[in-house]
Amino acid sequence: MTTILNRGKTEGQDVRDKDMAALDMWQQRVDHALKNLGDRSILNRSPLARLAYIDKLTKNKYEGHILPRGLALHEILIECITKISTELSNEPNLARACNYLDLLVKGLSCQEISKQLGLSREHVSRVYRKKAIELVTEEFLSVVKRSL
Repeated sequence: MTTILNRGKTEGQDVRDKDMAALDMWQQRVDHALKNLGDRSILNRSPLARLAYIDKLTKNKYEGHILPRGLALHEILIECITKISTELSNEPNLARACNYLDLLVKGLSCQEISKQLGLSREHVSRVYRKKAIELVTEEFLSVVKRSL
């Protein structure tokens, strides 16, 4: 069935639009989790903490801990960031995104990170934060898919 919005689109375009919407949703969730990396109670309520892999990790490793889903999500995000930084920090176009992630793990805000990098907060947010979110989302989804 063709709706007014889909008129003139091929089936492939419609699939790509849905894929982009799904990727955008994942990136928003990862962005929210990264912004709250230092607050396990917020991570515990994240939609990411409801994934089957997080549930499995919670039961196997963190049962009995306070806010176990948040702790499990925090661990996975840190592992993703570590892998990204280790593998990609020497690539010229990704080095600053890796620096951004390393400083984020240390608890710095975007404004503090921009001072460390000697760049405007707006530029860091628009360019390096965005790239960092893309990288973490890609790795996070890869980890979750491998666990299935």
